[in-house]
Amino acid sequence: MARRGQPAGQQSRRYFDPEFAAGLLLRRWQAPRPGLFSARNAWNLMLASYVAYAFRDTATRELKRLGLLGPRGGLVWSERKNDAAFVVSNGRHAVIAARGSDELRDWLDNLNVGLDEDAMGMVHGGTREALARVWDELAGPGLELARKARHLWLTGHSRGALMATVMAARLARRGVRIDGLYTFGSPRIGDADFCSHLHAALDGRIHRVKTSGDWMAEMPPNPPYAHEHAGRLCELANGRDVPDTGTPSQRESRLRQLLQESYSRLREGILSRHMPRSYVEGLETLIRRGR
Repeated sequence: MARRGQPAGQQSRRYFDPEFAAGLLLRRWQAPRPGLFSARNAWNLMLASYVAYAFRDTATRELKRLGLLGPRGGLVWSERKNDAAFVVSNGRHAVIAARGSDELRDWLDNLNVGLDEDAMGMVHGGTREALARVWDELAGPGLELARKARHLWLTGHSRGALMATVMAARLARRGVRIDGLYTFGSPRIGDADFCSHLHAALDGRIHRVKTSGDWMAEMPPNPPYAHEHAGRLCELANGRDVPDTGTPSQRESRLRQLLQESYSRLREGILSRHMPRSYVEGLETLIRRGR
């Protein structure tokens, strides 16, 4: 029988592997300082981003196992269609994480690159639509839970990174103190005004992690689009050899073509470096090197 929050016959989601996750452990948090990139904090937040791909019941168990969910904290989970985000707290650290793209329709939504007005400026239209489906619960009981913790972090991978960035802007506009926004494989999020205002509000606390050769992290191409990145870049080396040829506009055309032809080819080919597991492995290498 399927567990609550998990469709019958499915043990894991497309990008969440329980066996792989079982070997992952939280690391000691590093005290946040503006301008300081912490590999340990990035690791912890990437694990939260990875867990966001799981079904709710599986995610709850994983958050408890990792120590992100504790008896002095709680969990607020918001999900509609395939869009999901959560606020989790152990009483000391609260994390807001959003799920990235793991269905074909998500990738098609990602190509809705029109800019729409949101807090602090114009943002990626597809992201704003996705966030609208989960925002109310996060902004109500989720924010109430987050405010009780000493530290608040926001994170996400892929489209989840875009959602986390817009959430950070909305919360900062409300005067909520954010210790760090760490994004993984984030495409370009919004116009120059949005990024400028967000950088001013979070002042050195936005860190954009990108695996070398990750095409999706350079979408949509600028030019011709007006989208810009938010955050200071940390680029991870990765041993997977993926051809990185063509201009950004040519890559965008190739992505659109593959989405129409075969999602499996897209995933196994040019998006291999964009997969969440690739980011986990890249951060593990970075930590081993003592950064």
